[in-house]
Amino acid sequence: MSYTKDPIVINNPSEKLLKTIKKLREHKLAELEKLRNMKPEEFSCRIILR
Repeated sequence: MSYTKDPIVINNPSEKLLKTIKKLREHKLAELEKLRNMKPEEFSCRIILR
């Protein structure tokens, strides 16, 4: 798989695809919120241990 900065446009997405994208967005927002709420020392430990 190659990486490109160009956005992918889907003209007629299926209902299943829309639901999947919505779930992915919700998960991403939840993970970002977890990171924002972490204390700096917890964040450092998490990054080092991974």
